[in-house]
Amino acid sequence: MLGTTLRGRYEIIRQLGKGWFAETYLAKDKDLPGNPYCVVKRLKPQSTDPFLLQTARRLFEQEAQVLYQLGNHEQIPRLLAHFQENQDFYLVQDFIEGHVLSEELQTGRKWSEEEVIDFLEDILKVLKYVHQQNVIHRDIKPANLIRRTTDNKLVVIDFGAVKQISALAANLEGKTIAIGTPSYMPSEQNNGQPKFNSDIYALGLIAIQTVTGILPKQLPRHPDTNEIIWRSLVNIKPHLIEILDKMVRYDFRERYQSASEVLQALAGIKNTQKWRLSKKVAIPVVLLVAILSTTVLAVPQIRQIFNLENQYLSAEFSTYENPNYGVKIKYPRSWQIQQIGDPFTGDVVKFWSLSTSNTQKMTAEVNINVENLKEPTSLAEYTNLSVNEITQFLTNARILDSYSTKLSNLPAHEVIYSGKEEGYNIKRMAVWTLKENKVYIITYTAEESQYENFLKIAHIMINSLEIY
Repeated sequence: MLGTTLRGRYEIIRQLGKGWFAETYLAKDKDLPGNPYCVVKRLKPQSTDPFLLQTARRLFEQEAQVLYQLGNHEQIPRLLAHFQENQDFYLVQDFIEGHVLSEELQTGRKWSEEEVIDFLEDILKVLKYVHQQNVIHRDIKPANLIRRTTDNKLVVIDFGAVKQISALAANLEGKTIAIGTPSYMPSEQNNGQPKFNSDIYALGLIAIQTVTGILPKQLPRHPDTNEIIWRSLVNIKPHLIEILDKMVRYDFRERYQSASEVLQALAGIKNTQKWRLSKKVAIPVVLLVAILSTTVLAVPQIRQIFNLENQYLSAEFSTYENPNYGVKIKYPRSWQIQQIGDPFTGDVVKFWSLSTSNTQKMTAEVNINVENLKEPTSLAEYTNLSVNEITQFLTNARILDSYSTKLSNLPAHEVIYSGKEEGYNIKRMAVWTLKENKVYIITYTAEESQYENFLKIAHIMINSLEIY
C-alpha cells in the first residue's frame, strides 16, 4: 500500500496500525492546498466466509454513517470520504496532530484534582453529545484519546465498528469476544450488553488511573462485591472520590446514568470552591465597609472588632515541649494546659481557652496526639480510614474540606469537618502526618459559632509545631 494513491487523491505515506479486519494508514490529500495529512482505514478481512464479508461491509458502512453523524463535533475526527476501490472498502478521516493520553500516563505522575476535573469535563461533554446521537463508544481508553497539539483538547477516536466485526468473526468460530478493552470494560459490556454508562465506567477508571498512577487491571477488587478498592490510595477531596466511585460501580444501575449527571456533580465541586474563594475575598471588604460606615455600626461594635483582632496580634505565647514524644509547640499563655501522656490513647497534651463569662465553659481547644501504627501505612491510606471514621462515628458529620498540606515540614493532610459531640455543635480542623511508623495528629476544636474567633491562634499553634 505504501506509495499507492487512492482515488487519485489520497497518497499513502506510512502504516499506523493493523488489526484482524482493518489496516490504518497516514496519507496526504493531494487535492487540497498544502497536501494536508489524513487517516485512511482500509477494511481488509482475513476471511473468505461470504456471510462474514457481507456483514463486515454492512458494519463498515454503518461506521461511516456514524462518523458522518458525529463529525460535527470539534473533538471527534470528521469523516472526509468513504469509498470502494479494487474490492476494498476505505474510510478517510481527519488526521489529529498530537499524542495519545496513554503517553502522558506512562510518566507515573499523579494528576492534581484540578487536572482530573478538567479532564472529566472535557471528555464528558463529548460523551454527552455522542450519547445524544444514540451511539455508545464502547472503547474509551487512554489510547483512544488524543491530546491535540493546536489547543491541548482531547479528541475521541475509534468508534469501534471494526471491533464489532472482529467480535463477529470470533463468534463464527464458536467464541464470544466482547467489544472493547478488558481493562476498561464493565461487566455488562463484557456480557455483550453495553449501556450508555458503560462509557462512563471506562472514563471513571481512567480518572482513577490518573490519581493513583496504577493501571486498572492492577487495582484490587472486593471479593464479595467486585467493587474496585482504590480510595485509600489517593489524597483527594471526598466529594471527588464519591463521584469517581459512583462512575465505576460494578452494577450499572448504581452508576451515574448519563454524562449530564456526572457533569452536574462536578459542577457542585467547582461551585463549592468558588463559594470558599468568594468568602475569603469578601470578608475583608465587608469588615472595611462596616468599620467605615459609622451610620451602620455603633462605636462599641467597632471596638469589639478591633479588640478581637488585637487579641490575635498581642497574644503572648509560651513553649511546650515533650521529648518523650518528640514534639514542641507554642501556645497562648492565657490558655489552660493539661499534660496527658497516655500511651494507650496516644493523647499527649491539651490546650484550651475558657469563656470570659463566669461559667468556666471551654470555648476552644487544641490537642496533640501521637499513635504507633500497627503496620506500615501510607498517608493516603491513613487519611481514607480517618475520614471514613469521622463520617461513620460522629453524629451529623459533614466533611467541609479535605486537602494535602504540610505539618512540621512533613507531607500531611488536613480535614475540616463539623458535627454534634456531647450535645454541642462543633467544628474541627485536624491535621496529621506520618513519621517513623507513627502518626502525629493536631486538632483544633471549637463550638461552631466560635470557630472563626480562635482560628488565627489555632493556625499559629499548628504552624509552630515541631516534630523531631
